[in-house]
Amino acid sequence: MKNVDSEEVKQILTRLKTVRGHVAAVERMIEEEKECDEILLQLVAVRAAVHKISVVVAQRYANNCMLDAMESGDNPQEVLNKAIETLMKLNQP
Repeated sequence: MKNVDSEEVKQILTRLKTVRGHVAAVERMIEEEKECDEILLQLVAVRAAVHKISVVVAQRYANNCMLDAMESGDNPQEVLNKAIETLMKLNQP
């Protein structure tokens, strides 16, 4: 990711480490044969954490990547269409 300040990178990496911790917890819970509802709650936490990261990166994409492409002479309509297509994928299961 270009043009991202170091504080924002730090926040994204912290969120990714949180996701890693949640996934490790799910692995342990399965190995320890925990109840399904407990595992599902941990999976909800994983999904929420990944979603938060996706939102931050999507905002950065919309703010920087699109502007960079347009400033470099790319066709604005093509840039917008690609952005819409990319951002729509965030809402797919």
